[in-house]
Amino acid sequence: MMAGYAFYGNEHVIGCLGERLASAGLSRVEEAADAAFVLSYCTTMTELEDLYFGEDGLLSTLAEGTVVVDMSPVTPNFANEMNAVTTISGYKMVTAPLIVKDRVAAHALDRDNLRCACFGEDGSQEDAAAMLDAIFSEVETVGSAGAAQLIRSAATIQESARIVSAVEALALFKSARSSMSIADTTGADLEEAAPEASFMVRAVAEKRFNGDYTVEMMMAELSSVMMAADDYELILPQVESAFHLLELLAIIGGAAKSPAALSLVYGSDREGDAYGLDWSKANALYAEQGGMDEDAADEDPEAYEDEDEYLDELFGTSSGFSSN
Repeated sequence: MMAGYAFYGNEHVIGCLGERLASAGLSRVEEAADAAFVLSYCTTMTELEDLYFGEDGLLSTLAEGTVVVDMSPVTPNFANEMNAVTTISGYKMVTAPLIVKDRVAAHALDRDNLRCACFGEDGSQEDAAAMLDAIFSEVETVGSAGAAQLIRSAATIQESARIVSAVEALALFKSARSSMSIADTTGADLEEAAPEASFMVRAVAEKRFNGDYTVEMMMAELSSVMMAADDYELILPQVESAFHLLELLAIIGGAAKSPAALSLVYGSDREGDAYGLDWSKANALYAEQGGMDEDAADEDPEAYEDEDEYLDELFGTSSGFSSN
């Protein structure tokens, strides 16, 4: 007999996981009240909070003993609070934030590419074992919901730095080759100079700009890290810079693309156009923010050649890339 689960949140994610869950004997149902399990993945803490604790939220409709499994990226403090409220309300809670190993893989949400740090009290993790095993290739049991999110946050920081640095190294090599003679770059191979960037070199060479793991998901992770840092009165400039770079990509039409699409931000408009990116969206937003008259922007698109100037105003940071 198949156990029923209700899913809430990002439908793209369950679209990648649903077949595996069905193979594990778990059948999706429409109503949470009819489900033995509730599985969720939300890209904002506000969405997650409203889902469970808002007016007519799930915690007022679930059957007693329902196992709640949340994979969303949230702050450690929020995770601890959610665990406490859910268990006090008579339900079982499993905190299992999604950690993606290779975020630019074409099938990044395949089981072998997913791991999690997991916390559940009173046998809840054991109850959800079949679900967790279907989703993740590695499940590390930790001592609290907050610890699970802290581990996920550390992975987010490390991976975002790895992705951005690889993209920028690739952009530098590409720009150098386009402006120097062949002799000047002989022997300059990025994968030999920086083997750590090889994963991005291959992703870009294979044009893996669409993938299961999206810019929206990465932004959600980074946002939760920044909010966690704020809880501890800490500033994380590298995380903030990575977030704003992804934010720019999202603005110009890349929210549903793989993080490998960041390489297109450093390329020409023609390259971006081929993959549905539109710099005029950023231009229009800048105009709306008061940086330039919108009519003037429409009449003179070249007025935005200096992206550094308006990105500094828009995001509080300079870039190092331009629309050209």
